[in-house]
Amino acid sequence: MIKYNMNQRGQKTIGKLNNKAQVTIFIILALILIVGIVFIFLLRRGPEVSVVSEENPQAYIEGCTRDALEEALDLIMINAGDIEPKSTVLYQGQNISYLCYQENYYYSCINQKPLLLEHIQDQIDLYIKPMISNCFQVLETTLEPRYEVEMEEYWDLNAKLTSKSVEVYIDREFKMQRGSNVRNFNLFKTSIVHPIYHLAETAMEIVNQEAEFCNFDVLGFMIIYPQYDIKKFRTGDSNIIYTLREFAGNKEFKFAIRGCVIPPGY
Repeated sequence: MIKYNMNQRGQKTIGKLNNKAQVTIFIILALILIVGIVFIFLLRRGPEVSVVSEENPQAYIEGCTRDALEEALDLIMINAGDIEPKSTVLYQGQNISYLCYQENYYYSCINQKPLLLEHIQDQIDLYIKPMISNCFQVLETTLEPRYEVEMEEYWDLNAKLTSKSVEVYIDREFKMQRGSNVRNFNLFKTSIVHPIYHLAETAMEIVNQEAEFCNFDVLGFMIIYPQYDIKKFRTGDSNIIYTLREFAGNKEFKFAIRGCVIPPGY
């Protein structure tokens, strides 16, 4: 009888230990999960840029430029290279710009932007320059209580599309002085990773083939260049909507084509 009671107590003790061990394991796993989520969140947030840093005005201008550039690129991607679309067709509630257009029947479309890459660079310059000018004014106003600030009135800005990024170069003399401490800046450079260069190149290839052959072989192109996802949709009013993106990203470049249209009833 005593032996039986001892076994029962032993089993209860072991059961309690097992329960405590399980609870401990669950707590450890929960902590690991929470730490992992926080770590991923911090990585996705990226580095924070202070609004104005009197010690690093270059970082402030570059941060402002980055914000303006991303805004410009978002518009350009959905407007086929334009900030403000001109000749468009309505598709799924959105105005899609033509890159190749022909009003008449039978004839192939005419390329509307034969120098698409250069056009995009010009559009970026025109859109972000007033925004960057305002950034300089804010920086000057913020620094003036503590520094003597001098800025060149005439300055230049140039956007450049590269294979994997978009770069902006700002050429402007900027001087800040406090006592004998003088700091001079004359070049501000900002760069962001973006797929627009290759997507625009692909769009030009599509337009050239549509203009010459009245067709573009989507499947054949994607077999040769598997990094691209190309969607082709023909509307009821003889327009073709192309949507381009890289499989590795989620940014889409959209444009419309109208050409080689057969009259109704034929």
